[in-house]
Amino acid sequence: MRLTILKHLDKMEFVCGLKQFKEYSKEDAVELLDCLEALFSSFGWVTDARIDYIMKAGLRGEYGEFYHVNERTVNTWIRTYFLHHQSDIIRENLEKSHKSEEVKSEEEIQYWIEIGKEHFRALFEQSKNTKAVPHIAEWGIYWFAKMQDKGLLKPWEFPVDTIEEEVRKELRLTTRYVEETSVAAKTKNKIWRLFILDCIKEKIQLDKII
Repeated sequence: MRLTILKHLDKMEFVCGLKQFKEYSKEDAVELLDCLEALFSSFGWVTDARIDYIMKAGLRGEYGEFYHVNERTVNTWIRTYFLHHQSDIIRENLEKSHKSEEVKSEEEIQYWIEIGKEHFRALFEQSKNTKAVPHIAEWGIYWFAKMQDKGLLKPWEFPVDTIEEEVRKELRLTTRYVEETSVAAKTKNKIWRLFILDCIKEKIQLDKII
């Protein structure tokens, strides 16, 4: 776990505007590493593979903009990852419980599903009140696919090519390397924002449809 975290902290030089990890004093570097290791360890479902994914995606900006790599920022990345992958994590925990003969009830499963829905409803209400749509990472990328499955979100109805080009221009201003994964993530976020605003305008009650 510690080595996985350190590997990504050493790569902070590729994120423009950040204080580089190599510039930290020895004491500050050890303190940050200890803090992040304790943070990841507090989540029972976290593995080295998931730390690798979370740190890589977070430093790429796929979980939103950030200005410091600290406990608060990484905690946001972890919780965002959970929202993206909560169904897989819940299933894994259920399988572990079955193996240890601690069978989860249907009520417990529904409880976790409802938590995800309540989070969606809160963000949708916030978007209606402020007309400012939170980053899709806060909702959970799961909902993008879910709305497509329901036939409500049709990405091709939005100017995808224009949006992608705008994203590439934005990225060129902030980073040396423009990766297609970052372009795709930011493009999806912009499409999601337009989709939510359209639903609000058309009075589509997504909070009840889910």
